[in-house]
Amino acid sequence: MNQKTAKTLHDLTNDFYAGHHRDFSATRQAPWPGWSICSSILKDVWDDKPLADTDGNHSVLDVACGNLRFEHFLSAQFPHHAFTFHAVDNCDPLLPSTPQVHYQHLDVIEALQKGQQPQGLLNAPACDLVVCFGFMHHVPLKQYQGILMRTLLEKSQPGGYVMVSFWRFLNDEGLAHKARSTTDEALTSLGPAFPREALDGNDFLLGWSNLPGVYRYCHSFLESEIDQLIAAVSPEAALVSRFASDGRTGDLNTYVVLRRQA
Repeated sequence: MNQKTAKTLHDLTNDFYAGHHRDFSATRQAPWPGWSICSSILKDVWDDKPLADTDGNHSVLDVACGNLRFEHFLSAQFPHHAFTFHAVDNCDPLLPSTPQVHYQHLDVIEALQKGQQPQGLLNAPACDLVVCFGFMHHVPLKQYQGILMRTLLEKSQPGGYVMVSFWRFLNDEGLAHKARSTTDEALTSLGPAFPREALDGNDFLLGWSNLPGVYRYCHSFLESEIDQLIAAVSPEAALVSRFASDGRTGDLNTYVVLRRQA
């Protein structure tokens, strides 16, 4: 995939969220099962030796925060702990009307396309916990994914945790069939200027509610690609856990939990 293709795909995804954020958010209300596993890891740490900022709060950075359902989940899981949430996204309408977070509008992928380093653009301090859920599959180009992984690590405190999900929708035969079908439709719609060869392996254009002409770019990760991204942040990060969860098959997301070395 080249830079021009990456921009086209990102523009399609941005158009999707701009036009369908309300319907999308309505389908993203319940927490993912994998988050419970993530919270059990944090419970072992925070209940034993809490990491906290100068105000006594756990500091959390959520990159691609969406409608802040993870923040609500984490607060419910730890009712006796206080949090300072920093949240980043480029689709402001996804947020609740009165978000209880330090919110920053930032298009991380656009910054990467401009050759900017996201770490320098993020207003949040280094945090006890940095998460990025449901976003990595929208990031085109392996080099962008690698930079984002390193950015997540660099925005964590020494001894802090980074948690990332990688969508693997090809594990579900029904989703895989639909992905191939909608990609064929999208490529026909985009015309000969955008051939199938412009996409990398396991790159797809997914539809929404069978609406014509509505597509978003998504990549289904291979385990080997996740291996490479973990390796890209070693030895600065120790792998704490790697597990599959979510979806009808229970394995549509691979979660990676890293701890930044002190």
